[in-house]
Amino acid sequence: MKMKRFLLYAHPGSYNHGAEAIASTTISIIREKYGKEAHIAVSSHFPEQDLELKLDADVLFSVNNQAWDEERQASSWEEKRSAARKMYSDALLSVTSDTVLISVGGDNFCYNNWYRLEVFQEVAVQKGAKSILWGCSIEPSAITPKMVGVLSSYTHILPRETKTLKALRDSGVSANIHLLPDPAFGLEPEGFEFPKGEEFADGRAVGINVGPLITRKEKVAGIIKKNILNLIDYVLLETDKSIMLIPHVVMPVDNDLETLAEIAEYVPPNLRSRVWLVDNKLSAAQRKFAISKCGFLICARFHASVAAYSTGVPTIVLGKTNKSTGIAEDLGVGQFVIDIKEIEEPYVVKTAFKVLEANEKEVRLNLTEKAREWKKQTSEYLDFI
Repeated sequence: MKMKRFLLYAHPGSYNHGAEAIASTTISIIREKYGKEAHIAVSSHFPEQDLELKLDADVLFSVNNQAWDEERQASSWEEKRSAARKMYSDALLSVTSDTVLISVGGDNFCYNNWYRLEVFQEVAVQKGAKSILWGCSIEPSAITPKMVGVLSSYTHILPRETKTLKALRDSGVSANIHLLPDPAFGLEPEGFEFPKGEEFADGRAVGINVGPLITRKEKVAGIIKKNILNLIDYVLLETDKSIMLIPHVVMPVDNDLETLAEIAEYVPPNLRSRVWLVDNKLSAAQRKFAISKCGFLICARFHASVAAYSTGVPTIVLGKTNKSTGIAEDLGVGQFVIDIKEIEEPYVVKTAFKVLEANEKEVRLNLTEKAREWKKQTSEYLDFI
């Protein structure tokens, strides 16, 4: 069999454990189909993170650091594209007509730097290479006529929720579009040793994931922390459950661990044995294992919610984006997504949590059934590579 060449791009680095989950499961899908005949390269902003977390790539392309400054100083779209070409020059030069390019950036077309994706797609078209927009979400309001032209040049687009599917079709995107669950639904949890005692045994913990990204978006300064601390008070003082604080993105400039560590410090010393700040060194698969052992999850990070949904854990999501509302509505749990702009009082999250508690059995059963079905559907990614 001829060697199959793949280039995964739009990967920010594995300290974003949602990105790690997508990249890891994508590589597993490729290996499952082609085994040793697959040569997998990954363009990464932080390849040292991927090496640390043992991402199974044959080649890791780093970025040209000088081009970061050029990109920041650029004003026009073409100047920014030129900087992006320099930034990813090594990865772009590796593309041949036999390369399958896979954009694993998830929601990168939602942001005003999507020219970074455009330069990869530009080379794919020039070389006549197959290109796939993989497990994506796109805000309908972000789609412009220029973007429609770029999107239409992909060989396949695989949106991960119905909202994006509809937005693409309504915008006239002419690529082959097929709805599939987020690839991370197929990530297998990896077990590890939990703290001793029963406090964090199956279903005994309420998982919490918040970070600086969500606090930057809050309407009232400090209101997210107040809501989380009031929820923690309720759990520790009025139930027999414990608290599991779970960072899911630990990038240098966007670190959940810092926010969660600060929250942990507010817990009275006599209650801290029932609070566990999850280790920073865990992989995405290990974090999914931790989340799978929670009775409930309250989270801000999208892939923390994916880890919970895919293991049947009732979840409240903080932040109404196309991807968070889209997947929740497809799963029938859209009522448990809270818009950050609607959190102006200190007990909003606690109130929502008590509603989720009251509906736990129904929600858990629904998620477990849907997760089983969606996990099977992730095998369909094999058909597109």
